[in-house]
Amino acid sequence: MRAPAVIPLPWTIDPASVETTAPASLSSGGSIAPRTRERAAAELGRGATIGRYLVLARLGAGGMGVVYAAYDPELDRKVAVKLLRSGGHDPRGRARLLREAQALAKLAHPNVVAVHDVGTVGAQIFVAMEFVEGMTLRRWLAARPRAWPEIVEVFVAVGRGLAAAHAAGLVHRDLKPDNVMVGSDGRARVMDFGLAHARANRELLADDPAEPADPDAGAGELTP
Repeated sequence: MRAPAVIPLPWTIDPASVETTAPASLSSGGSIAPRTRERAAAELGRGATIGRYLVLARLGAGGMGVVYAAYDPELDRKVAVKLLRSGGHDPRGRARLLREAQALAKLAHPNVVAVHDVGTVGAQIFVAMEFVEGMTLRRWLAARPRAWPEIVEVFVAVGRGLAAAHAAGLVHRDLKPDNVMVGSDGRARVMDFGLAHARANRELLADDPAEPADPDAGAGELTP
């Protein structure tokens, strides 16, 4: 069984090697050309831009957003950028994406995916996050037989990340193996806090049903 291919991206990217003819682009003024705003979020290709971020590849999609591998030219690093699908016209979707960014921005923990930036370009909302080279916990468990101490170590790390979230008054609400990344460094990171809510907001917890997420959304890997 062939292992999923990991995106071979260097930390420093030569601008001359990047395609300049992108299918769509989100500029600081929010213009998208040549495609319509409704289709752009799902069709951004290599060389397109989201704010200052240069799109390198599409990683996957969840119930409310599309995730891209991107390059931050200001800080010279790879990031994962989550862009709201449907052109940002759905108020509920926009609120969820902002809630995810706000929840993650409050956390600074080695076992939680870090948020670097959040912003808007026109009607689009984006969140720039830590890019994790690795695979989801589900794939990590299925990749090969694991010794129980190794498995316990990863699950304890996940628990530490959740404990940090709980200490900040946040509940993930959709924790599962597909929402945990195990990096190539062996460190587990909890991701996709799109359904996290402040614990004090009980009525929101009751009224906001969960949406299924794509297992590959936010993962630093591509399947052939």
